[in-house]
Amino acid sequence: MNLKKLQFWKKKSSSRSGGSRRRSYGYGYGLLRDIIRVPELGLGELFWVTGALLVANAFMVISLFRFYLAMQDYSHAILVPVIAAAAAWVTLSRSGIKPLVVGEYWGFPIVLAGLGIQFGAMWYEIGLVAGGVVSEYFTSVGLVISIWGLFICFFGFRAMRLFWFPLLYLIFMIPGLPGPPESWLKNTLRNIVTAASAGILEHVFRYAVFVENNMMEIAAHNAEDNVRPIVLGVEDACSGIRSLWAMLAVAPAIAWFLRLRPFLIALFIPLGVFLAIFQNIIRVVATALLCDFFGMDWAMGTKHEVVGGATFFLSAIILVFLSVLLAPPPQPKKEAYGSYGTYGVYGSYGAAGGYGSYGGPSTAAYHAANDPEAEKDEDDEIDPGQRREFFFSRIQGIRVGVYACLALMLVGQLVLFQRYAIRSRVQFKIAQSRETLDAFPGEMGNFKRIYWGELPETALRILQPSESYVGWYATPDNKLVNVIINFWEPVIGFNGTSWAFPHSPDVCFREAGWEIEEEVAVPEDLMFEDEILYSRMYQNNVKRQMVLYWYNRDEVTRIMNEFIDIELDETSTESKGYFNRINHMVRSWHRPKDYSRYQYSIGIYVQEQGNRQESIELAHDFARELRKHITPFGLIPLQKIDLDNIEQSLQIAEEPQEAAPVAEPVAAL
Repeated sequence: MNLKKLQFWKKKSSSRSGGSRRRSYGYGYGLLRDIIRVPELGLGELFWVTGALLVANAFMVISLFRFYLAMQDYSHAILVPVIAAAAAWVTLSRSGIKPLVVGEYWGFPIVLAGLGIQFGAMWYEIGLVAGGVVSEYFTSVGLVISIWGLFICFFGFRAMRLFWFPLLYLIFMIPGLPGPPESWLKNTLRNIVTAASAGILEHVFRYAVFVENNMMEIAAHNAEDNVRPIVLGVEDACSGIRSLWAMLAVAPAIAWFLRLRPFLIALFIPLGVFLAIFQNIIRVVATALLCDFFGMDWAMGTKHEVVGGATFFLSAIILVFLSVLLAPPPQPKKEAYGSYGTYGVYGSYGAAGGYGSYGGPSTAAYHAANDPEAEKDEDDEIDPGQRREFFFSRIQGIRVGVYACLALMLVGQLVLFQRYAIRSRVQFKIAQSRETLDAFPGEMGNFKRIYWGELPETALRILQPSESYVGWYATPDNKLVNVIINFWEPVIGFNGTSWAFPHSPDVCFREAGWEIEEEVAVPEDLMFEDEILYSRMYQNNVKRQMVLYWYNRDEVTRIMNEFIDIELDETSTESKGYFNRINHMVRSWHRPKDYSRYQYSIGIYVQEQGNRQESIELAHDFARELRKHITPFGLIPLQKIDLDNIEQSLQIAEEPQEAAPVAEPVAAL
């Protein structure tokens, strides 16, 4: 069989009409016009292909969905697939034009590229950093590329010309720009909104406004004593970043559904950027006026959200008005040559069940005699049977290839789970077997607990531990020691919040106005190979404080703290690119326990009591006593855990002392 003739048959047409060559409709367009077409999928097979794509990447799809629900900046992305599907339906129903479907094997490399990106994102999430924006970003990128590849496989390039908007609109599923680019964008928007809002309040409403960074201090007009200032801070939520992402998705959708031309739809994207900034300027100005007239309650909570919703609705109304103004008049429906309702397997062949209608593959029929494009050429030596054989073999090849790609992705997902399964099992077994920090002993050697509590709300919001313990202990001679313990449940996948981890105390102490006076040497009996320990003597203008702070030597936490150390060191020229993380991601495959993300931290804080050396020794003595009691609470490195005897690993040789009665929990000083 001559495959070349089969694939590029009916190249010639000698019929002419009116002195000009009659148009010969091929099976594609442009360079692809002679490729045999693959008919469209029925709804049933579309369902199965979509389901297979979601199952093949179920873990990250669920993680992405939870990310959208938790991160308000990107919550609109949940509706993007719905809007894209509605646009595809409108494309089919707006007129009688249907695509001349040309299934393309070129879709396979695109599908594989998209699935490969998703696999990398999944590996990054499971093996390295869970709960971060980066993995969700690349998951959405890979998902969009996979959908494009599947579309090309089954419908071909010609159909993309008709369905260009639904396919491109899926880009708005991608959550922003992770890392430094988004931080730069937030700061830029915040500066613009702050400056513009202050200018309007000064020149339009005649307020006296003092601006410092993103803070505005406004002299009130309507206060009883006329001296009460209004202090507003333009935070990230008010910078316009949330409105920007939402408006970028809303603007082209409104323009397309109101039938604007493609170049006008493209112009609506920068218009959406302008309206997002405009909306937040109006929001800040309105908030300032409402706070002046009705009180500071309008700067927070539900009332503040109502103001934001009203300004966003106003921007949407402006977009709709402009779209209606620019929209062309309605056009009558047109029937295109080669529509599915007319031409059978190249269309639907009337009532014949098959690929062109909603019948299954087993009922498909090939009626070459009914194909109006199949003119008889003298050079055409391919009989209808050979064409039919090639046609359905091409269909079958594409289907088998697509399902093979999705099956390969599913196997890759299972391999990742299996590789890190032992680590995950140990993490959760420890979490179930350990004692809670509420049972932490109230007496340890010569140290007796005075009172205990939890971290302040601000610290809980930043660190996000599963459990925290703050205790104050005293010696018989009334010397005080403060201990803070945090424990994080193992994180697998996006858990609704960004992943938090123990970090160098230099960060918090520097922000609180403390400086490192000395890095104090640590006795060997207090150091563990699989833990990272900081020993510092801090000072400020009036006092000193000795700090011992340690956490497990989890490689992910270690590299994250290296990034922090680089930021703290103003003279450092090192970079913290993502290539370093990729290297660690590969290494985690061979050392899953070392990248466990099994997190805990212990901090001992001793205000200077007596001389400097006595404070250091007091911290060391308390650390020695504390080491004897922390094992049952799971506060030991994962590398020290016996995989087969987890419960025994969490026991200690001597029975822990009975906890002393405790007072009501109070916040740490």
